[in-house]
Amino acid sequence: MRTLLALLLPSLFLLPVLALAPLQDDRGPDEEPVWPRCIQCKTTGMEECPDKVHKKVDCGLETNAHYCSEVYGCETCGGTGWIDCDECERPDVDADLAGRRERIPGIRESVIKYDEEMGFPLHTIVTDHFEIVWEIDSMKVDKKRLDQHELMHLWADRMETLFADYVDTLQVKDGSFQQRLRLFVWWLPKDQKDGSLRFCQQGNEEGVKLLGLNPTYSLCGNKKSHKNDESLHRNVVHNVTHLLLSHQNPMEWIGNKKGGWADAGLAHWFEDKYFEVCDTYCYQEQNTNVDFKGGKWKPAVRKMVQSGDYPKIGTVFSRNTDGLELEEHAIAFSYVDFLIHKDAKMFNLLLSRLRSKTPTRDALAEAFGLSPIQMEEAWAEWVKDTYPLR
Repeated sequence: MRTLLALLLPSLFLLPVLALAPLQDDRGPDEEPVWPRCIQCKTTGMEECPDKVHKKVDCGLETNAHYCSEVYGCETCGGTGWIDCDECERPDVDADLAGRRERIPGIRESVIKYDEEMGFPLHTIVTDHFEIVWEIDSMKVDKKRLDQHELMHLWADRMETLFADYVDTLQVKDGSFQQRLRLFVWWLPKDQKDGSLRFCQQGNEEGVKLLGLNPTYSLCGNKKSHKNDESLHRNVVHNVTHLLLSHQNPMEWIGNKKGGWADAGLAHWFEDKYFEVCDTYCYQEQNTNVDFKGGKWKPAVRKMVQSGDYPKIGTVFSRNTDGLELEEHAIAFSYVDFLIHKDAKMFNLLLSRLRSKTPTRDALAEAFGLSPIQMEEAWAEWVKDTYPLR
């Protein structure tokens, strides 16, 4: 019996240690450890904050942001919405939550100035690459009505998705953006007018962008301006693409330097990628209340090319963004589509050269070895081969 106890006791004393340590397997040194299963937290190492100041559903949203005004100020979770699980040990999660708690006051200090500017508390969320002020109480998304907090986190995901897509598509190098982009979405036209004047140095009741060094888009998101969530989403995708392009190093807005075809064309390209519709004409662009072919541009461009009746490349390449005609918007989108499919990395180089004030003709030759006429010929054949008839 003594021999049996002598054998069992060391094992029993080791049980708590084994429960706290990662399970051993055949993974390499750089791979994630496998942690013991925890029923209480589902092996995440954290639980939603139990403090009554939160709704449980609100805490569950707090996984995609560095700061959210809806949970800021809770002493229990430190504004993260989460606490460490007391049934298992996840030092990696503990360290992450501790780091978030330490950073939140500094982030709060950087965005509370917006509340002070407007004179009332704002609903703000901060992610890796965005500061979003969201002043819409609720909105139907697909067939479900979401409240303000749910919408804040939905749009945080949407904007980070767009950022990642932009970077991946154009193969943008790390460190190409100096600061977070700012997005202000208001419900009341008077707040939009006041906010856009304060944060974009120009006021109107629809939408205003600040391009370049302090990339900002402020817009009114009510039903008068945007009939539904998809319309609003499409508008923001278009305009935030403008911000990304102008803020990417080297920073410059090419839309007023005869680079309107690339500036507007790329914004339309992301509209088409996500929605297969292009119907956003931002405030720098003319014809803001006019549509072209229902936003279905690929069949329209193919018909123009097949007929030979379309704006020529010399004209499109000479336009500023606010000088593009409706048909030229569609052609500019198609030029961008062609060049991205040909070589997205080289198209990114072309955009960089345009931001460095290189003429389009020279930037095109450097990136693709083509003259404008050669590009027009290759583009026209590509359109006829790839674009649908309807």
